[in-house]
Amino acid sequence: MMLRRDRRALCCMSAALIISTCVLRSESVVAFAPPSTSAAKRRIQNSMLLESSANNGEMVLARDGDRLLNVAFSNLDDRDKYETVLTGLCAKVIDGGAANSKNGLVDPIRLMEESNSNGITIGPRGIISLVDATALASDARIMAKILSLAISNGSILRYGTLQGEINPFPQSSGSAFPFGNRNNNDDIERLQNLPAVPVDDRAAEVSQAVLFSGIVGGCVAINAFGGLFGMEDLTPITNLVVGIAITTVVVDNFFDAIVMGGSAVAKMNEDKLPAGAKNMSAPQKEDMPMGIGTGSMTGSVVRGLSRLLNVNTERDCQCEAAAVFAAYSLGLPCFAFQPNALEGASLVINSMRSEPRSDDDAQNIQGSLDNLASDSGLLKMLIWLLAPVAMELSKYPQLMSSDPCEAQGFVNRLSDQARNNMQYASSLLDALPENEEQTNDYLRWALAEADLLLRNNKNIVDALSKALAGGAATVGGCVAILEEW
Repeated sequence: MMLRRDRRALCCMSAALIISTCVLRSESVVAFAPPSTSAAKRRIQNSMLLESSANNGEMVLARDGDRLLNVAFSNLDDRDKYETVLTGLCAKVIDGGAANSKNGLVDPIRLMEESNSNGITIGPRGIISLVDATALASDARIMAKILSLAISNGSILRYGTLQGEINPFPQSSGSAFPFGNRNNNDDIERLQNLPAVPVDDRAAEVSQAVLFSGIVGGCVAINAFGGLFGMEDLTPITNLVVGIAITTVVVDNFFDAIVMGGSAVAKMNEDKLPAGAKNMSAPQKEDMPMGIGTGSMTGSVVRGLSRLLNVNTERDCQCEAAAVFAAYSLGLPCFAFQPNALEGASLVINSMRSEPRSDDDAQNIQGSLDNLASDSGLLKMLIWLLAPVAMELSKYPQLMSSDPCEAQGFVNRLSDQARNNMQYASSLLDALPENEEQTNDYLRWALAEADLLLRNNKNIVDALSKALAGGAATVGGCVAILEEW
């Protein structure tokens, strides 16, 4: 028995010696052999996680040098690899903030160009990250570059696709508008029947509301705390001021409701009224002194109080969604949730430069813009500026979140540029309306086209507004909704 055990031990030792020698020889050969694709594949496969009973079935790495991350990445297809790397690069740009966003976008743009040259389509996750990172730069030319690359890549399909649905401003044979595009009797008749663009003076409204609140608040404070400072004698005066102020505001703005309610109550109790009161009729607005009852006297105070006290997130998001949808569908590389005249005028002036200046684009990451100093270009800009107004008018009687004055301010800014900057004077003067009447007609037409655009695409605009109201939507997230990813 002892002899058999010794023989077995000797055989096991010999086998172990032979196996270790073979392993050493194979490793030395691999160490000095030139690398090849098949050898690399074999090494990756051999370094995959192995099961062993000693580890209770858990996965362990065969070699420390071959990480699970590299193995997992090698198993992805080319599209997933590009999307993963692009998402990581853009996340780094976003973490770096707006100050370093332009320099940080160099690598993502180069990666997009490489994927385009290789015919690899980037997935939605990578495009969303890229758009969000680009939005930090606040540069229309860089955004135009990104969108152009995404369109060439085949990942974005709906940017600027609704430009052909916009009806050009009609050229009247009678007045010969220099910025008109076609002579169509139906369009001219439509223009004549369009309502005027609403105008409000929200600065005056807010200031009057603040003044009214200050007077009433001061009187109430004297009534409440006047006794502590020996001001009891002012109490009758303050009561009179508060009573007159509140009564005037209520009667001036709710005259019809008061008359209607009073008439209904009187009719219900007609048998209880004295004979002289039965023949009395409600006063008319026209007979009221100082125009009380029409809202002309204190209407601005009520509207100002509404602006100060009313916070409607859903309403704000509806206007923002309208602006983003208009910009994206009309091919404008500006995704401001609240469009304004300054940004619009800057975009038009920027588009008049055929190529970016070299000192502004040392990394060559800016793209070209379509010239917006034209009839169609200005109309698209006005539709973008008036889209929030059209959205709010379609749902509410008063404008609170949108500002119709931005469109007029946009035209005024471009007119100032045409007068003061000879470089752009010729192109701008050819595109801008000549006088106030033509400007009003142009604004009315743009408002009507914005309303038509939003109504024809109601479902997608509503989906976008709901996403914004949820508080989680970014610019890239808005693009995902507009592309219906």
